Amino acid sequence: MGFLSKLFGHNNHSIQNTAITVKNNSMQPGQPMLTIHPDILNYIWIYDGEHKNYTPTNNTAKINVHGFTFTISFTTIEEPSLIYMSLPIADVNGNVDRPPYYPTYRGLTPEQRGIYWKLLANPYDNTIDIGYVFILYYGLERYLLTDKYEQVIDIILKLRDIHQNKSFQSYTADAIILTCIQRHRADIVYKFMNSLDKEYEFCFSPDLFLLCKYALDLPLTADDIMRMAKSFEFTKNNYIKKYPDLFFATLSQNIINTFESDAIPWNRLITNVEFNKLNIKEISIFANMSIMDKFIKVPSMLTSFKLKKSIYDLLDKTHEDVKKQLTEKKRNGEIISESEKTSSKNNTEVVLLFDRVQEQLLLNDYNSKKNNSLKQHFVSISIQDFYYKYRNIDQQYLEKCIEFCKDDISKLQEIQRAYIEEEKNRILSYQWLTPMEKKKEISEIKPFYATIPAFKRLVIIYEKEKKYDSAINICEQAISFYASGDMKSKALEFSERKQKLLSKKKK
Repeated sequence: MGFLSKLFGHNNHSIQNTAITVKNNSMQPGQPMLTIHPDILNYIWIYDGEHKNYTPTNNTAKINVHGFTFTISFTTIEEPSLIYMSLPIADVNGNVDRPPYYPTYRGLTPEQRGIYWKLLANPYDNTIDIGYVFILYYGLERYLLTDKYEQVIDIILKLRDIHQNKSFQSYTADAIILTCIQRHRADIVYKFMNSLDKEYEFCFSPDLFLLCKYALDLPLTADDIMRMAKSFEFTKNNYIKKYPDLFFATLSQNIINTFESDAIPWNRLITNVEFNKLNIKEISIFANMSIMDKFIKVPSMLTSFKLKKSIYDLLDKTHEDVKKQLTEKKRNGEIISESEKTSSKNNTEVVLLFDRVQEQLLLNDYNSKKNNSLKQHFVSISIQDFYYKYRNIDQQYLEKCIEFCKDDISKLQEIQRAYIEEEKNRILSYQWLTPMEKKKEISEIKPFYATIPAFKRLVIIYEKEKKYDSAINICEQAISFYASGDMKSKALEFSERKQKLLSKKKK
């Protein structure tokens, strides 16, 4: 059964008005320093010069699949990866600031453009800051909407193999899977699933992973279940962490005993009728902000109570089985109990010591940016991570983490104002734009919206402390913020968290 056939029926789909003009794709820059890796030579966007291949439009691409219509709008926001051949590029001498949040090629300094061209020469250099990788990736996303999508997916798979950044892994995986849903390309999904050979490459939507498994009739393995235990709301993961080999062996045997197979076939977990009744989830396809209306609706596998309960019960039984085995092994002296391990620890054990030097450096950096709340926001994230790391040493460090999280959230409107002002100043500095062009670009500046780690961290802290009202309040703030920025998936995430907290509060 085909990939889309299983999801949406047998109707063919069509794509109309791709809103992209591609021409003269064979680019061979003349300057010696402007070397481009052959893999990406024909998949970058050029604004000017003899190799120009980009013409902005406001059209839309419509994809129709068995009653579902996906509309991709191309706004007046400029393609962020768009290369201006006339802009200065400088060789890098010494330290260079990392690219800003949501970077664009045009917004880089000459020195930063020099680093970006180093990436273009070798996009598989994992020592280059991920911000530059995202600029390249934004352009590749736009090529996913052309007939070059298959070649581009091959490039993205190679980039995923090298660049371990969690956000990059998540965005690229979602884009590949959802593009394949649009294009009805089960063969490419197979290729993607086979590429997942490193732990960090699984850092993407568990719903989409399960959807791929289901649509391709790939059974759930013990590895899948252990890695996704939390997705099935199984929280007793101490044995999974401490005794993974024993847990895996026991789980594998339980799968064989229950399903008479070394992996679980989908027809034992969810029927076609049950699949058709699944809730529909809206997922963002692209990270590129110049491509708007970029959501696609897909069935959410994790809304199947039967599926979650079947896997949860299997994990719970395995947990109890491992517990019994460990008790027996301890009785026979085959393993040392945790209490015995503690008593046998010697003075050479490495103890986590609070790093006061690093604390001072972070605080100095934070205070030095007091006149720029946007830059201070990113330092604040590092400070929150720092204090949270030492939370088990002293309660005061957890309190300081909470303090910086709350402060960061309280400044979100101020951060948005700073972002808009910074963007205005950046546009005004462009000497190649006319006053009318500058005025037009300034009018199109959108407020700063991004994932705010402080929301999630505070909810987790308050939930652990059973301060459910405080956690619910943070969820409501997050929902309001993300909804106003049209970040629907994040708003939904905190809506679901809020419901779980309300349930816990009632118990």
